[in-house]
Amino acid sequence: MNRTNDSLRIARNIREVRVANNLTQLEMAETLGYTERTIRRLETSGTDNISVINLIASKFNVSAMNILFN
Repeated sequence: MNRTNDSLRIARNIREVRVANNLTQLEMAETLGYTERTIRRLETSGTDNISVINLIASKFNVSAMNILFN
């Protein structure tokens, strides 16, 4: 799979984590210590930063592997 598809899959999975936890983008941003703009970017473009993925996984009790490969 190419990088664009990987990024879009990660973006979709980050959004799914937020929605599953009934959070707005602002609420998720506050939980993670990010700005709402950053959450919008993550949900649009994804990320290849494993630290960000691990933070989301730990704060919302999901597997980083699910964010990366689900």
